[in-house]
Amino acid sequence: MKILRIIYDWPPPWQGLAPHPYELTVAQTKLGHKFTIFCGRWPKSGQVEQPANTEVISFMRAPLPGTMMLTTAFLMFWKYLFFRDDDKNTVDLIHSHGHFGIWIYLYRFLLSKIWPWSTELKTPLIVHFHNTVAGRWEAAKEKEIDVKPVSKYLDWPLARLSDKLAVKTASACIFVSEDNRQDAIKFYGADPAKCFVVETGVNTHLFKRVGQEEFEKTRRDLSLDPLDKVILNHGVMVERKNVHLLIEAVKFLPPVYKLLLVGPGDIEYLRKIEDTIKVNNLESRVIRAGYTPYPISPISFQSADLFVLPSSYEGFPKVVMQSLSCGVPALVSGFKARDEIKGLYYLDNLEPENIAKQIREIVESPTPVEADTDFIHFHFSWETKAKQVEAVYQNILGKIN
Repeated sequence: MKILRIIYDWPPPWQGLAPHPYELTVAQTKLGHKFTIFCGRWPKSGQVEQPANTEVISFMRAPLPGTMMLTTAFLMFWKYLFFRDDDKNTVDLIHSHGHFGIWIYLYRFLLSKIWPWSTELKTPLIVHFHNTVAGRWEAAKEKEIDVKPVSKYLDWPLARLSDKLAVKTASACIFVSEDNRQDAIKFYGADPAKCFVVETGVNTHLFKRVGQEEFEKTRRDLSLDPLDKVILNHGVMVERKNVHLLIEAVKFLPPVYKLLLVGPGDIEYLRKIEDTIKVNNLESRVIRAGYTPYPISPISFQSADLFVLPSSYEGFPKVVMQSLSCGVPALVSGFKARDEIKGLYYLDNLEPENIAKQIREIVESPTPVEADTDFIHFHFSWETKAKQVEAVYQNILGKIN
């Protein structure tokens, strides 16, 4: 099958959503599919990752934060029109992720109203939701999170429009969690029969347990003592992730507890993080690391005792699955996953003292708490997820044929 994948984040760099569509694509090519990838790309970001049976067509990313849908996405749409008009570029299916496809959704929506017999509409469109803007906005209001003007008045309204158009025009919608699916039904009136849940996957060959010798070496490389209790937060640091609350929680923990922060972030929020560290005199207990390329990111998970994500709103974060795949339990908020995942715990509330209390309960439990890696590897490998996506494809193609 020939598939056009539309995704803003594609490596390098490996931040944002980039690992998800990349790993899914690799797993899907093993099922015999061929891909053309439309993606955003920073100048001088390095040689583009191009797995076997893929062609990557890139577009310069937005020059200013929050303007992707008015810049890169708009340019991509015109390339899409020329691409689709060329008989050499016939595809069996279009799989679009998130809001990068906003103008394609609008185009197909208008065609469905004024020219429903168009050949464009004969190619099924799958839209992959990694979150819903309406749900995220609701969470921001509940938590009284200060939303930047560019997000509040430009980025989020356009993203919400994109979501609404997507559920109307897509042949099927894939959501990374049941919560996201329910948000789309509640806020956008999505047809439940067209909504499928395929949770995020994990590269089980890359993210895996390590032995004691490698564990101790990793700790030494990170200037950590093997006896330290290491709490990890990994990912892009923005206000809704509430990393500052996790830092405040450290002051309620014994000195042996150290916090390892890995990932880039919003400049203003990174300043807030630095201020929180200084105000609470935690310079010796909070270790900061910036952007870490995906292939070496397992190191931070393999050195941790517990992964903590005190987020206000999430889809189903890949970093949680990466932690569990390494055998490291996760304490999280902002989303709900399967009840049967051993090693996944939820925060009762986001008060720093409570976060500290729950951290100690897990780390210092009489029986060592570890994630069930066999369960994770069986149910959440990218090979498994590719097969679940394949089932959605066949469901849609079967109805068309």
